Amino acid sequence: MIHAVISLVICAVLVLVGFPWAACFIPAFFYVGREHSQAEYRYIESHGKKRANCPWYCGFLPAAWTAKGILDWVLPLAVCLAGALISWFVLGR
Repeated sequence: MIHAVISLVICAVLVLVGFPWAACFIPAFFYVGREHSQAEYRYIESHGKKRANCPWYCGFLPAAWTAKGILDWVLPLAVCLAGALISWFVLGR
């Protein structure tokens, strides 16, 4: 939940400065990358505790993801996309 609040603040600042689509993509992709890295670490932890034991695609495997991990990138993405769309339609930017 805190990720969505942080994304909302970043989104608001970028929209006010005049970059509504950057407001959508920058915070959202930051959290997507962060959660992907954490999924990789969860996979490594559960499969031998060595990076050499994990395939390159281990961060994409559904077994590496948790519901909290998915929400930690879906909520910021939704907030930022909503902010960019509101800015587009309401402010005309």
